[in-house]
Amino acid sequence: MAASDLVKSKLDEFFWEWLCLPESQKIVRQSIQYAKGDSSSLETPAPSPHFSAFRGAPAGRPSPPGSPLSRGLIRDTLSTSDSGSSATSAGSDWQSASTAAPTPSSPRQSGQQTGSPATPAAPPVRADAAGAARALPGGESHVIPRFWWPKRSRPSDTLSPETRNQIHDHFVKQGITDGIRTYQQLEPIVTEVFNLSKYFVVPIFHKIKVFYDIIDSSAKSKAALLNPSPVPINEQMLISWCQGKIQTDDLVLSFFYVVKKEHNDWIEREDFSIFLMTILLTHPGLDFLRETQEFQDRYADTVISRIFFVYDQKDVGRIYLSSLRRYKPSVIETWKQLAEHDDIKMVRDYFSYEHFYVIYCTFWELDSDHDFLLDKDDLLKYDGHALSRRTVDRIFSETPTKFTSAVPGKMGYEDFLRFLLCDQDRQTDRSMEYWFHMFDLDGDGCIRDHEMKYFYEEQVQRMECLNYDTIPFADILCQMNDMISPKSEGQFRLRDFKKRRKFAGTFFSLFSSLNKFLAFEHRDPFQARQEQLDNPSYSDWDRWCADEYLRLAMEEGEDDDNNRGMGDDG
Repeated sequence: MAASDLVKSKLDEFFWEWLCLPESQKIVRQSIQYAKGDSSSLETPAPSPHFSAFRGAPAGRPSPPGSPLSRGLIRDTLSTSDSGSSATSAGSDWQSASTAAPTPSSPRQSGQQTGSPATPAAPPVRADAAGAARALPGGESHVIPRFWWPKRSRPSDTLSPETRNQIHDHFVKQGITDGIRTYQQLEPIVTEVFNLSKYFVVPIFHKIKVFYDIIDSSAKSKAALLNPSPVPINEQMLISWCQGKIQTDDLVLSFFYVVKKEHNDWIEREDFSIFLMTILLTHPGLDFLRETQEFQDRYADTVISRIFFVYDQKDVGRIYLSSLRRYKPSVIETWKQLAEHDDIKMVRDYFSYEHFYVIYCTFWELDSDHDFLLDKDDLLKYDGHALSRRTVDRIFSETPTKFTSAVPGKMGYEDFLRFLLCDQDRQTDRSMEYWFHMFDLDGDGCIRDHEMKYFYEEQVQRMECLNYDTIPFADILCQMNDMISPKSEGQFRLRDFKKRRKFAGTFFSLFSSLNKFLAFEHRDPFQARQEQLDNPSYSDWDRWCADEYLRLAMEEGEDDDNNRGMGDDG
């Protein structure tokens, strides 16, 4: 019922939009006049290519649904020429009007014989004494205001006068006469005029200096980024740099053109490096990392990988403008949130140090030889040996996603990060696509019973080894059909999981992770509901990271206590 109401509402919207067009109103008015038999004063509307269908189709061709011709309003009037003087008058009026407004040749005019008379071009419109078109019955018509504007694909080549004035006002307010020398002077312009993050100030300051050859583009050290500019940047220099890069009424467009290289139409991983370096150098929540270059690099790699995981859905190493507009959570808004929180753990999307700590420690625990590469045996230890060997083999076949490590048979840090995000939050589109391709063994776009049984057989064997009661596959299949509700029972397509994304993670977990399978079988629905109520804004990923961070912190505390105890004994 809700779907039919939605369709009816949309059709009504389209109808009223059509009805508000001037030529549509003329057609409606003339139709009403013909229905009333009133054609004493008629006016033929000018031909329009957009309304060619309403001029009348050649004989033998159907008219569009809902047109005056298809409703018989014109034909009925013409066919009653022998029924009275009013009909005769209408016919004569029609002939005089049709001679004044020629129409495209009909089959009869081109020499073709048809069984029906030629259809007139278009019914004329009657005007009132003042010459104005008569309003629609029941009140005046109102044109629907424009409600959609296409997004820009590039910023304007010139800044608006309003933006120029705002920049000038900030120069005056700060008493800058010879030009901007420090990034602190540029900060209010970036945050208040450009509406970009506070942590975009230093990169923009650096890009302007490179643009005017004040410094070399390769100079990205702490001193090069934070030191004053040897050449002052005056108001006109700043405006010239902004043109073609800053669009104050489109934050996404400004972000895209500021971050990317000028000769590219996309953002690459390298483009974010200077922006992450700025956060590491200036954010108060990351002060403790400034003396550990290795962890700074790992943190930056983790943040950039998480950004590309969301926006580079095809794993091509590029982020396009359309992707920035489409996918969530918004990295632009998250970047602005960094200025609102001194504790970076409060920003959960992309930049959370707590999340980085969990990811890095999880990888480090699995990497037994610490070469920053994982093999199959390393990954089998993940989550307490939860993954089945068939699942691990499928992952290393690189069917769900290609590895970036460039070492055959090895999973790199970025590859593991992508796997971890897909495993711990199986309700996202990326995760569902990852696991769907994992189980679609023949690649036909559909998961069938034999493919599920292939993975479930190993789950049964492992449960039997642990003396757990096993569940027949037929019962599991029936339960999955009820949970996902595919169009055809036993045939699960990607769209079925996206429609029932709340249960998609459960489906994939049952066939790949023994821990998640047992957790589902012994779940407490009241506890799960309470967890949702305690942190309603948390995703599955956020909850897992919070639990893991607490576990790691407790283990680290126990290790410290043990070390102190050994020292006291000594």
